[in-house]
Amino acid sequence: MSKQNLTTLLVFLFLGSMAWAQGDPMYNTNNEVLTSKRYSQVQGSPYYNKDWNKGSLYDIKDEVLPHASINFNGETGLMEIKEDDKTIQLNENLYKRIEIMVDGQKQVFVNRTTPLDLTYYRAVYQSEQMQFLERFVSELKEDEVANYGASKTRSKFINKTKHYVLRDGKLEMVNRNNKKIVDFLKSARLKGYIKKNKLNLKKDEDLVKALAYYESSMMKNK
Repeated sequence: MSKQNLTTLLVFLFLGSMAWAQGDPMYNTNNEVLTSKRYSQVQGSPYYNKDWNKGSLYDIKDEVLPHASINFNGETGLMEIKEDDKTIQLNENLYKRIEIMVDGQKQVFVNRTTPLDLTYYRAVYQSEQMQFLERFVSELKEDEVANYGASKTRSKFINKTKHYVLRDGKLEMVNRNNKKIVDFLKSARLKGYIKKNKLNLKKDEDLVKALAYYESSMMKNK
């Protein structure tokens, strides 16, 4: 092959790769394609939401990639998207924030709450001073059950949530109920505000109200 023909071929391949990169928004790059039926023999579900919903993926450059079908897998701790008959497990290094619309409400999942922590948390409350985070974990458990006189192994998912407050770069676990959160924040005025407004801090909207009040009023004078 002549030098001129080789140069022409290299230019063609480069332009072709650029066109492919622009047409494919990185969903199939550095991610893992899985079978959608891999949990068909397991009781329960490892996914945070019952249904797969529309949302947006924000990459490390804060560029947004909209997608029609997103969910969080508590067993793997990773985000997944569905495309046709396949499920794609997203590389956590590529996406720092995911927003999912569920019944008209926005769920926000974040990682890198500290520089090296790639764990995904649902951000229930966020401000410049603090974040209230929820971590969803699904554990695959195997039980032995009787089956006509013989034992048989049955697999099922056990789902749990843990909650954390992130302040001053420090992540601390807290039980999500009125008393425990008030005790954690050490605020008598917040306790009165919760009681007066009959708030239930297990509800997202009530927790957001309480923490916004705490930051606006209580940080100055507890």
